[in-house]
Amino acid sequence: MEELRYLIVDDSPTVRLTVKQGLLQEKVPADHIIEVGSAADAVTAFDRVHPQVVFLDVSLGESARPGADFDILSRPRASPKSGNEVARHFRARDPSVTIVVCTGNSSDDPRVRELIQGGAFQVLQKPVRLPQIREVLRQIREERGDGAASSP
Repeated sequence: MEELRYLIVDDSPTVRLTVKQGLLQEKVPADHIIEVGSAADAVTAFDRVHPQVVFLDVSLGESARPGADFDILSRPRASPKSGNEVARHFRARDPSVTIVVCTGNSSDDPRVRELIQGGAFQVLQKPVRLPQIREVLRQIREERGDGAASSP
């Protein structure tokens, strides 16, 4: 079976690094992992590499600088800005994409609930730990029928 492609979308470099380390420890090839820190970069990367699995920050971009919702000509930006908007964009392009939500928010948070109701595969609480990444990767591989569901 062909190795899955992964997109890590989080505005925290530490979270991106932790998720990437977890994937690498589970023998995911480095060239199958793309990491980005913004919603706009996420959309571009998704459309370019067509990942099967996305690790997505629910609060993506909420710490953006004032005025970030507008372009240089003060026109509203049309691209997705929040984690939920990014997830809807991904689902519209590929309904089979596996979305793993990374959040520091409670599962009672309406944004998290929306992602769960929208079919998120799993919700990982921040700070994300390597054992969480390994376990969710095992579950994803198992669900997708990959024989390499776990490493020795």
